[in-house]
Amino acid sequence: MDQAKNLRNQVAKKKGGRSTKVLSVTSGKGGVGKTQTVANLAIALREKGNEVLIFDGDMGLANIDIIYNISPPYNLKHLVDGSKSIDEVLFKSEDGVYILPAASGIQELTNLDQVHKMNLISQIDQLEGRFDYVIIDTAAGISDNVMYLNSASQFILVVVTPEPTSITDAYALIKVLSTRYSEKEFYIITNQTRTEAESKMVFNSLVSAADKYLDSVQLWHLHNFPYSEKVRQSITRQVPMIKFEKEGEIADCYRELAKKIEALELERTKGGMQFFLKQAITGNG
Repeated sequence: MDQAKNLRNQVAKKKGGRSTKVLSVTSGKGGVGKTQTVANLAIALREKGNEVLIFDGDMGLANIDIIYNISPPYNLKHLVDGSKSIDEVLFKSEDGVYILPAASGIQELTNLDQVHKMNLISQIDQLEGRFDYVIIDTAAGISDNVMYLNSASQFILVVVTPEPTSITDAYALIKVLSTRYSEKEFYIITNQTRTEAESKMVFNSLVSAADKYLDSVQLWHLHNFPYSEKVRQSITRQVPMIKFEKEGEIADCYRELAKKIEALELERTKGGMQFFLKQAITGNG
C-alpha cells in the first residue's frame, strides 16, 4: 500500500520534461460509441504531433482492431506469457498511433498469477518516457477489470447517449467508481444527440442523480457529438470517422475534443503511465 501511495504522488515525466496523460474512455453499456471515441481521439492527438498509445482494455473483444481494420500479429497474451517483448507486441497504425492489442480469452489483468504479473510489469517498464498520451479503451459495464482500469487512470471519460439505459448504466458506473474506488471527477462525453437541448438533458440527468445520491462527485461536460448516419457508415467500412470524412462535422468534433484533452491540467494525485499500468495489473489502490 505504501508503494502504491508513493506512486500516486508522482507524475510520470517524459524525457524532455513532458508529462504522460493517462485517459480511460468508458461507458455503462455497449454500443454508445466508446471505442469509436478512442480510435478517433487518438488520431486527432497524433495529428497534433503527440505520441499516442491505445491500450485495449477489453479482454474479450478486439474492437480497436476492427475500427482500424488491422490484424496485429501479437497481443497482450504474448506479453503475459513472455513469448514476445513489448516492442514486438506494440502495433503501429498507418496514422502513427501505437496499439497494445487485447487478447480474446485471456484472464482479466487482475486475475493473472504473480509470475505473469511480474512478466508484464517488467515489459511495461520499457515504455517509460515514450508517449504523451495513453488512452485506455475499457470494456463496457462495471466488472472488476473495468473498475481497476478506470481507477488507475488520471482522467475518466464516460461516453453516454440519450438512450435511457445508457444514462442509467452510466450513472451506475459513476456510482461504483465513486463509492468503492473514491473517484470524484468524471468527464462526460454525450454522443448521438439530435439537438443541443438533448445533449444538455443527458448531462443534466447525470448531474441531478449524482448531486442527489453521491457525495462530492463532480461531473464535467467535456464534449458533445451530434447524431450522424455517416458514423455508422465509417464503422461498416472500418475507417475511423476522422479519416472517413476528414473535413466533416464529426471529424471536426474529434479535433476539438483533442484540444480540450490537451488543455486538461495534470492536477490529480495519481501518477502517469507507469502508475496506471502497474495498478491495472496488480489491482492495488
